[in-house]
Amino acid sequence: MHDAAKYKAVLLFGCPGSGKGTQGAALAGMPNLYHLAMGDIFRGLDKQSEIGKEFLSYSTQGLLVPDELTVRVWKQHVESLVGRGKIKPDYHVLLLDGIPRTPAQVELLRECLTIVKVIHLVIDNIDGLVTRLSLRARKADRPDDADESVIQKRIEVYERETAPVLESFDDDLISEINADQHPLAVLRDIADCLSTRVDGNI
Repeated sequence: MHDAAKYKAVLLFGCPGSGKGTQGAALAGMPNLYHLAMGDIFRGLDKQSEIGKEFLSYSTQGLLVPDELTVRVWKQHVESLVGRGKIKPDYHVLLLDGIPRTPAQVELLRECLTIVKVIHLVIDNIDGLVTRLSLRARKADRPDDADESVIQKRIEVYERETAPVLESFDDDLISEINADQHPLAVLRDIADCLSTRVDGNI
């Protein structure tokens, strides 16, 4: 990573379908926020490269990508963006979506990130969440993801493996946002949290 101080970062956190991607894309329009979605980074890998083939060896079997590989891919991607001048470490605050998603990833990233805020998108209506994910999968023409049993499994994996990530951070860093409201209302609530936390420059 770069030689200067750690990257400042805001974590967008929440279960599948909570709106992380929608909110990340909206917030990316702010001048000094740079949205990094781990799913997009994985999908953008050159499948013929060594690291791309390593990723495919897991994803094609439906296996979770190991923590070390996930962090390595993320770091390489960020270093590339810094090298091309897309990310300016002294200016940008990274808006992270989909990473870190395990406590182990938190530890692997601790040396290069300073977390200034964790935005926890909360949805209590699980039935509504399943419906939302099913509709989203159909719109994206991913019928397998529209299967209710698959959706329930994803939620279970989140609760078991990803939700514990919140325990890695002090309570005063975490803001819980009601994600079961209109996206604009969610964006308003997130903006209220960030406006007093991210150097006041958003």
